[in-house]
Amino acid sequence: MALNVGLRMGRLRALGLVAMLGAIGPACLDFGGPLTNEVGAVDSDTDSDSDEDRCGPSTGFVLYVIDGDTVVLDSGERIRYLLVDTPEITMGKNECWGQEASDYNASLVQQQTLTLTYDVECEDQFGRLLAYVSVGEIDVNRALLEGGHACVLHIQPNGNERVSEYKALQAAAKEAGVGMWGACGTVACE
Repeated sequence: MALNVGLRMGRLRALGLVAMLGAIGPACLDFGGPLTNEVGAVDSDTDSDSDEDRCGPSTGFVLYVIDGDTVVLDSGERIRYLLVDTPEITMGKNECWGQEASDYNASLVQQQTLTLTYDVECEDQFGRLLAYVSVGEIDVNRALLEGGHACVLHIQPNGNERVSEYKALQAAAKEAGVGMWGACGTVACE
């Protein structure tokens, strides 16, 4: 974890230096080097950065499940699932269907290697990586909605391309009365 944090901090320092040079470079460094006078020009190396370079790992082994929509990887990163919100069971809360959502999430991901796909913003305000999560052929975010374990939580700009699909999955689960939709008088995440 320390190495991973160190690498990420090194990338952030390098990006800060690039941004600073980009702001002063055209005016002060007219030596024909890698800087350019074109507004918005991007170094080709950063243009092709993978999600792993930009946000975090593209795969990770689940050390433990926090709740229905958050896990901790063996590398120490906390992953918060994009576009879904499950009833809370942390910080003294025990919302209807929270334990069932957490247990279902654990049945899919505990001690498994996840594939992580990121969107526009990489982290939330708590420092958790934001990702779509899959285990083998199972899209965990979708499975939570289909089984009535989660509501759609759309925080832009993330999820803009998938929100309609996810809302349809939630509506189908609600109509069928599966999971929390059939068990809870009030659904906390709605």
